[in-house]
Amino acid sequence: MKNKEIVIPILNNTYKVIVCWGDKKFLDKIRKSWFYPKDTTFELPDDVRGRTYSRSLCHPVIVLRGYPHTPDQFGTLAHEATHAVVDIFQKIEEVSYDEVFAASIGAIVREVLKK
Repeated sequence: MKNKEIVIPILNNTYKVIVCWGDKKFLDKIRKSWFYPKDTTFELPDDVRGRTYSRSLCHPVIVLRGYPHTPDQFGTLAHEATHAVVDIFQKIEEVSYDEVFAASIGAIVREVLKK
């Protein structure tokens, strides 16, 4: 598994979603670089394809098993992108989940698949 970090601006450069995958050491480096506390471990149990981590004052981080190649993996990316954008919308107290919300999900999926 190759280590990868993709930083995706959402709405403007103030808000970001980080999508990453890699070995344990790399994921711990990502955790530290985005100011998540030591009690947060970016890891995926064997039965989980992806997970979104979020905390107040931190950008949401999506951890995947690797670059998506299959329909299930694309679905996981879209699923986790939704969690990440909901986190941002809640932080800014946005209540309108319409075109801007959908465009934000699209931006995450598009940018990951470009890499």
